[in-house]
Amino acid sequence: MKAVSLVCASLALAFSSFSHGAAIDKANIQRLGPVNFSTSQPLSAGAHADSLRSNLVSSLSSSAKGIELFGQDFDWANASKAAASDAGWLAYRLQLSTERYTQGTLTIAGLEKPQVYVNGQLVKADDKVDLDLRTGDYQVLVLADGRVADTEFSLDWQGKSDVDSPSFNTTDSHRVSYEQLFDSKVVSSLSLSPNGKYLLQTTTEYLPGGDGKATKVTELMQVSGKEVLYRWQGTLPASTAWSDNSKQLAFVADGKVQLLNIKDISIKTLASELEGVSGLNWYGDDLLFSWQKPFKADDKATNKRFKALEDRWTYWRNNSQIYLLDVDSGFMRQLTQGELSSNLVDSDAKRGKLLLTRYPVDYKQPAHTLSQLFELDVASLEETKIGEYRTLNDAMYTEDGMYMMAGPDFMNGLGVQDKSVVVNNYDGQLYWRSNSGEVKALSKDFDPAIGGAQKLSNDDLVVRVTEGDRAQLYVFDISRGSFKKLKTGLDMVNRFSVAADQSKPVLAFAGNSATVPQQAYFMKSGKKTKLFDSVKSEYANTRLGEIKDFDVTNKDGVNIDGRVYLPVDFDANKKYPALVYYYGGTSPVSRNFTGRWPFNLWAAQGYVVYVLQPTGATGYGQKFSGRHVNAWGEYTADDIIESTQKFLDAHSFVDPKRVGNMGASYGGFMTMYLATKTDIFAASMSHAGISNLSSYWGHGWWGYAYSGVATKGSFPWNNRDMYVEHSPLYHADKITTPMLLLHGNADTNVPVGESHYMYTALKLLDKPVELIEFNGQDHHINGREARFDWWDATLAWFDLHLKDQPQWWNKLYPDSDIEDAVK
Repeated sequence: MKAVSLVCASLALAFSSFSHGAAIDKANIQRLGPVNFSTSQPLSAGAHADSLRSNLVSSLSSSAKGIELFGQDFDWANASKAAASDAGWLAYRLQLSTERYTQGTLTIAGLEKPQVYVNGQLVKADDKVDLDLRTGDYQVLVLADGRVADTEFSLDWQGKSDVDSPSFNTTDSHRVSYEQLFDSKVVSSLSLSPNGKYLLQTTTEYLPGGDGKATKVTELMQVSGKEVLYRWQGTLPASTAWSDNSKQLAFVADGKVQLLNIKDISIKTLASELEGVSGLNWYGDDLLFSWQKPFKADDKATNKRFKALEDRWTYWRNNSQIYLLDVDSGFMRQLTQGELSSNLVDSDAKRGKLLLTRYPVDYKQPAHTLSQLFELDVASLEETKIGEYRTLNDAMYTEDGMYMMAGPDFMNGLGVQDKSVVVNNYDGQLYWRSNSGEVKALSKDFDPAIGGAQKLSNDDLVVRVTEGDRAQLYVFDISRGSFKKLKTGLDMVNRFSVAADQSKPVLAFAGNSATVPQQAYFMKSGKKTKLFDSVKSEYANTRLGEIKDFDVTNKDGVNIDGRVYLPVDFDANKKYPALVYYYGGTSPVSRNFTGRWPFNLWAAQGYVVYVLQPTGATGYGQKFSGRHVNAWGEYTADDIIESTQKFLDAHSFVDPKRVGNMGASYGGFMTMYLATKTDIFAASMSHAGISNLSSYWGHGWWGYAYSGVATKGSFPWNNRDMYVEHSPLYHADKITTPMLLLHGNADTNVPVGESHYMYTALKLLDKPVELIEFNGQDHHINGREARFDWWDATLAWFDLHLKDQPQWWNKLYPDSDIEDAVK
């Protein structure tokens, strides 16, 4: 069983004063051994004892029946049965389950030098071991050098209080855990060769003892038979690019551009000393790449004069230009220059042309950014400006023109469905531009929002779209002007790669579903072959709760998409606390199995989880997403309050007095905003939320640009009501709900001051509020230990307020002023 979890440790407890303990029934304990091989030192001794035991524990933890050692079988047996021998080392294991945060001491008798492991991780080597356990299922394993003469073996549990009463059993199934969701191996990148015969695949996982660092492996495999041809570990290939004939793979590693020959798996260095090189692309038989020169400030400078709003970005003064590398000689030719970076968008060696973008400073119109699109003649280096655009996202050549991806307002509203709707320009649309300059909208009547796209040899596209709360793949047939969905079988396709030399979709893709962890497939002619399955490798014997759809029709007659996650081992006769999650911004809350917001984990912790998609999100059509513009919570709050009430009315097993809500970024803003509008929630959590629209607009790295979409045409000086009346800070006196504010103190998107403003207000108003900063963390809490601490703080907060269980919160923050109800 993969390591699942322990929030644990060895903190001395004065357990002798408690009576909340008992011997664990031996019928629930399994024993392996004694194992008696001639050895120079006992299991616990020797210079490499820790490593020896760690590898042994890994095998013992994952073995259902037993293990084979030097040709001899050793099976797990019930500990109540007499052992065949008295000499040799022993292993004992049992399953422990908790239904709440649990603290206590495990006491071991009758074993020599016992070492206690929980889910494969060493807790302590002692006969008394203190444990702090989240709600969940655990495998406890005890290794010992041998027996203690004249002392009967026993395991005793001593709870810190009468609520610390775990159950012990022999079942192998378990609820999903932090470690599973974060550590499990996933496919993190895919690149299919143009002929579809080879796949470059990178996997990422976190291994025990890895100090929170990811282990990544890149493999080159032959799709047919899944034979691995080459493997990289340590230094991985970056900026990989397949040659058009699929015979060579170019990549960057160790500051060198290298070339792997598929026929003989030989590697040749084409050029070295190329720090800052990225974005390899084949151009006929040669290679294009971007080369960045980092800006270096004067070491003696005591101040910085900002040149533009973008100058707050630490990387803005870096300069990238495009180069062409002659593969045979290694000679490099610079193709672009200037104060503005040049970004390669696409190339066409037959035409001898490149597509480039540049981003000059221009705030004249929303979204207060400007994209310039150029075509470069590689032979003469002459540039032709194709146009300047406010919402351009991408472009790529076709046989007689180019595809362009942009918002609905592109080309004076060419993609707008209904001119009476102020559109949301994050709602991606697809366009086509002829060589003569004529542009037409291709997806105006297609409600899913266009994201990434890859081109087939006949100029058809495979596009990834946001479709409601799902991410799906469609084929756009350029000759028919129509979209057709590919049957991937997944809710969320998170990455994909097409065989660019094929005219019909041949692709590799990876993704997951709401209650199904990641899988990867190769698809040809509509037939799928599985490449990777974390269900079997990482989630064997894992129990998940049921999920069901729950849609609501709001007061305006609009369908509000939603889904409900039920607790593991759900009992409809019980009353459960509930957590309500939303974003409320321009993106729907996706049906990913895991991520920063682990709905399956919350359900495993005993909560009913309701996820809803209020109006304003993309993927539901332009009218739906347009309600995000110049609203800042106005419609969204009504949708959340109305939908939550209908959710409570429809689910009698949810206690309406024990409902919490949470969100992050725009969702964090919504959490604070809702607290000024309703008392339907018993506790709230806002991560990286916006409390003051004006300060976010002026201080967040992208605040002015995001507001150029979200509050198009509205500024603090011409729409005071929007910036003041919609800012939760100016209505803090209306808040009565206990509020937890979480924020990374290195957040550049939503500066940490946004939480401080609200914290200051609520403290002065003597309202229940907590503020927790995560040191060195940006907008997203990504580091492993920081992520676990973040999840801990969130769940402990809701356990405190929705389950009347203060112990976990008080353990995390013992100096808080929340009284422990259990003495």
